[in-house]
Amino acid sequence: MFKKFIEGLVFGCGFAISFIAIYFIASYFIYPKLINSRFQQTTTIHSDEDFRELAEPFSELTLEEQIKNSSVIALAKYEPSTDGRMKAIIKDFLKKESGVTVRYKIGDEFSSSSYYPNPKGRIFHGDGVVIFFTGSPAVMKMSMTYSGDRISALGDMPLELLRKKCRE
Repeated sequence: MFKKFIEGLVFGCGFAISFIAIYFIASYFIYPKLINSRFQQTTTIHSDEDFRELAEPFSELTLEEQIKNSSVIALAKYEPSTDGRMKAIIKDFLKKESGVTVRYKIGDEFSSSSYYPNPKGRIFHGDGVVIFFTGSPAVMKMSMTYSGDRISALGDMPLELLRKKCRE
């Protein structure tokens, strides 16, 4: 009886070891190939613009390229609300390509840029924000604040100069 027990134990251990070995072989050689083939199927590049977007982040493009690649560029101004929050209200579209679907219109709040002021007053958000959108429907790619008539993220560029560049 003890001999039968030992034989069953050895058989069970052998079965478990072979199962573990097959699992590790599959996880190192077979599964990565399946995952890669599925990944390659879902990341199809349709155009040079798709490739460029994957290769170089929008924020690293030159201002002229950002303007060119944007379907919409909006200008929002911070206004206080009754609950103490500073709302980013869209005041103007510096660029809006025809046929582009934009989910905002002048007077709408762009809630992603709205904020509650810091009671200690250490963080400065400026007077408003310039928002770059791409595609249709337009999706926000980048934003930067402005103070007065200057955009500090663009080397204190005047807003009027950005308007002019957007019209060109």
